[in-house]
Amino acid sequence: MNKTAVFVTFAALAALGIVGSVVLLIHRPDATATFTAFVVQILGIAAVAAGTFYGFGKTNEKLEAVQKQTNGTLTKRDEEIERLRNRLHENGIDPT
Repeated sequence: MNKTAVFVTFAALAALGIVGSVVLLIHRPDATATFTAFVVQILGIAAVAAGTFYGFGKTNEKLEAVQKQTNGTLTKRDEEIERLRNRLHENGIDPT
């Protein structure tokens, strides 16, 4: 996630909230408290969403790193386990 885009979006929302509060304060002062609470709530939701998307991105990066290490499959490991089990079975040992 692009940090600059998140910052610009958050700053734009905050600026719109401030402008809206000032306009509302001029035209209808009794509704300013409700609008301000609404703006704070929207900014909080935006901040939580940005944090969540950032966390998803980090998790996805870790998963991609694991897939690169294992080449996306574990077939070599499974084949080695099967080969060793077969050798144990040939020698009369129960592999379980």
